[in-house]
Amino acid sequence: MKESIVTIENQNIMTITGVEKVVSFSPNQVILFTMGNEMQILGKDLQTTKLDEEKSELNVNGLILSIKWTQKKEKLPLIKRIFK
Repeated sequence: MKESIVTIENQNIMTITGVEKVVSFSPNQVILFTMGNEMQILGKDLQTTKLDEEKSELNVNGLILSIKWTQKKEKLPLIKRIFK
């Protein structure tokens, strides 16, 4: 599995490696997937300044207020959910 590295400089320049997919971005929020887990970045005046798909790297500029990771839940097959 590919590793993911997050670097933040002075709370306003962020570099993320291991990016699999960018789901959405706006001036207040960026949502993406790294290593199968969702990452949510909240801030002000956020801009995605560089997305290098070959290197799986994303740069975000703006005032970064918080970062939240949500671990991907494993989905059970329907039959196992019914007879759980």
